[in-house]
Amino acid sequence: MKAVPAGSVVAEAHEQATPMPPAAAIRPTKWSVIWLLTLTIFSALTVGGLLSPLQEAVKAELHLSDLDIGLLAGGATAIPIALLSLPIAWLVDHSKRNRLLVILASFWAVGTIGTAFAPSLTWLFLARLIAGIGAGTAFPVLISLLADVCMPDRRGRSMLLVSIGAWGGAAASFAIGGSLFGYLTSHPGAGLLGMTPWREVHLLVGTGSALAVVPLCFIQEPPRYEVEQTSVSLRLAMQAFWRRRKFLVPLLAGQLTGGMAEGAAAIWMGSLLIRQYHQAPGSFGGWVGAVILGSGIIGSVIGGFAADAAGKLKMRGAILLPAAIATALTIPAGAFSIMPTVAGFAWVLFALLVGGTIVNLVSSAAIAVLIPNEDRAVTLAGMKIAGTMVGAGIAPPLVVWLSTFSTGQWGLGEAVAVMGVVTGAMSLAGFWLAMRNAPQEVALDPNAKMIPAEA
Repeated sequence: MKAVPAGSVVAEAHEQATPMPPAAAIRPTKWSVIWLLTLTIFSALTVGGLLSPLQEAVKAELHLSDLDIGLLAGGATAIPIALLSLPIAWLVDHSKRNRLLVILASFWAVGTIGTAFAPSLTWLFLARLIAGIGAGTAFPVLISLLADVCMPDRRGRSMLLVSIGAWGGAAASFAIGGSLFGYLTSHPGAGLLGMTPWREVHLLVGTGSALAVVPLCFIQEPPRYEVEQTSVSLRLAMQAFWRRRKFLVPLLAGQLTGGMAEGAAAIWMGSLLIRQYHQAPGSFGGWVGAVILGSGIIGSVIGGFAADAAGKLKMRGAILLPAAIATALTIPAGAFSIMPTVAGFAWVLFALLVGGTIVNLVSSAAIAVLIPNEDRAVTLAGMKIAGTMVGAGIAPPLVVWLSTFSTGQWGLGEAVAVMGVVTGAMSLAGFWLAMRNAPQEVALDPNAKMIPAEA
């Protein structure tokens, strides 16, 4: 009988004792798909924020109030998200995601073009509503696709590109929107169809977003990895959410409250610069776009690498550690709106957006790593619904109400600052509790399955 070396016995025993990730979790990263998803989120965020630098011109032409602007900027986004996010997310988790993405992208292109032709508040709201159906519900589709074209330990870095695309779109809404508006205002007749400048801006950007839909038709549906259960039963899904409630509820609270300052900045930034600092869209569009883009790139790079690095730490919920740290460091930046100078406004806003980018990316990466494939989109959608209802549906009128306690041109800025600092502290508590109750990575579950793309 042939003798077996003692070292081989020890090595074999170690291999049997060490849990290995499922074979289905090993696959190459499809960077072409990730780049295309980056372009898609860029388009969505560009049209989503296009109204902000132009809203004072819209207000003047259509004789709107601040509450009307809040309804257009917040309510028109919140309503489709509240009504459609969960049904669409259910389709994301259980149907062809590539086809769904094409449909949603078409919605935000049509809605943006329709905005250019809206004759009244009612029609303008409907056009924004159509755009919001696509732009407001597409994020879970993007993350679900991205998670299946890269390894779990590379999702932070993969989401880095998508995050840069998102912030690039937010920056483009100001840079392109403000610059085009300034050019068309100073060159009457240079636009299309003899429209007023803000309408021509929406028509041009909407046409560009329609062209960006074409390459989405070539995305192939990838296989689904890290699936715990293949049943599409709503009851089983709700039971799975309930089991994770100690993790998901504080994570939701952290994202909700932390996003209020950024939401207020996105909605009221243009009005703050015009009213408090006497800036014009043509003069602030470029530098605001640079602030948004720069903070998005820096925050995405930090957040992407930090999420992957933190995920390797031997502590519970380690992947969320960068989000908690970023939240703590940027709480004072919630007061960007009361800086005495435009330069101060820009630098403090930059700090707030860097922190917010890190938080959003790390939170999404945590869901993509800690939540099974069949529940990811619904989880993201649920958080998106709550975040939008608070950030877009509640925050704008809350800011208007808080501003009634201050007098003068700085009333709006003081209201935004108070809300930003208070909600930042609340967000930190939420992330701390989520870390304490985080589940293990799904990729480490030996029972995780794979569903082929053709299934």
